[in-house]
Amino acid sequence: MPKNKFPEFCALLQAQRKQLLNEVREKIAASGEGLGFVNQSKITDDDGLADAAAEMEVAMVIRESQELQDIEAALARIADGSYGSCRDCGEEIGQARLKAYPTAERCLPCQEKNEHLRSQVHTHRL
Repeated sequence: MPKNKFPEFCALLQAQRKQLLNEVREKIAASGEGLGFVNQSKITDDDGLADAAAEMEVAMVIRESQELQDIEAALARIADGSYGSCRDCGEEIGQARLKAYPTAERCLPCQEKNEHLRSQVHTHRL
């Protein structure tokens, strides 16, 4: 079996990776020019607004960083031949799921179980 039996997903993931990297570069360049929303407090004299804007920027960078990590992990799975197999049960992840979510590591039933367990753990921590 060829290692890259998912060339369409490889191309899709690489395109998503390139787009995310470009977005991150643009944000870095924009923040370097005007230091992002943080400097807006000088314009608006509203530190609360500036703090909220800065928190939004940080949250966006974290989300994009996680997306990049997910894409890199999926590309590594394509390279090592494990892409398309559920990390929990080993069964094949459906093509429809991969098309909708190309970085998927689990089949839908295992993902639902995982999310249910995570929500239980989160609920018990509160």
